[in-house]
Amino acid sequence: MIILKRIFVLIVSIGFLASQDKKTEKFHFQFEMDSLELHVGEAKEITIKLFNENGDLAQNPFYVFGQRRALSVSPRMSDSTGVAKVTVNAYKPGRLRLSVQTITVKRDDRIRDGLVVNVPYPPVDHLVFNQTPSKLYTKTSTSFSVEVIDEADLTRDDVDVELTSSSTAVADFDIFGNLETKRTGRVTISATAEGITEQFNVRIIKNPVRSVTLSAEKDEIRTGDVLHFDGKALNRSGRSVEDAPVSFTYSGEADYGEFGLPAAGLVTEDGRFVAETAGIYT
Repeated sequence: MIILKRIFVLIVSIGFLASQDKKTEKFHFQFEMDSLELHVGEAKEITIKLFNENGDLAQNPFYVFGQRRALSVSPRMSDSTGVAKVTVNAYKPGRLRLSVQTITVKRDDRIRDGLVVNVPYPPVDHLVFNQTPSKLYTKTSTSFSVEVIDEADLTRDDVDVELTSSSTAVADFDIFGNLETKRTGRVTISATAEGITEQFNVRIIKNPVRSVTLSAEKDEIRTGDVLHFDGKALNRSGRSVEDAPVSFTYSGEADYGEFGLPAAGLVTEDGRFVAETAGIYT
């Protein structure tokens, strides 16, 4: 009895798979080419046809889809015979896909296919520093980032940028892109990506800061409250050095636990602090 049940299940499974294959073979798409290559901003026209199982035009329309925000298609539907002449436009680089789908009453009866559209990345056009100061103080650290713009005016996050200083004895970059100033002098800061270089000159002068003050409106807050700290760099005369970089850090010990667990919080570059857990923060 068990053997008969297994044979019946096997027959049913084979029959189901055969019916699926029959349904799939009822229609098939034919693209004018095996793949398509476009440049960003370029458009090309291709022909797509839908055939029935006898190799004739299906006499049935179908949809054509691009890839959202990267690939557009016009028109988005074939004619009634099953032929579509569409114009494909590329807006973003990458390995994209042009998709087609038959129009049926039942979702399960729909046939789908696609064409690979390769859109190469445009060459790098120029680089933009997040800041280009004309002077910096010795014994300071300044963070630099560089935006990469290609010939299609797209911002590229996939391109490596090398930051260098013309005199590492005066100032040099660490692995995080921070420029560490060592002594007075003049340096040229360069950013290079794919053979494109952007530069600016900066003068390193003696650091006038002799002390730092830190103040806040409160010394006790609740978790989730935002507290703004005011940090000032002062020179020998006690006057504020407005263009001196001031950075904020914190340490803390949570109120819970027996072993002085660390407390969680966040402090921004402009001195805003928020505590996520109750505790003592410094």
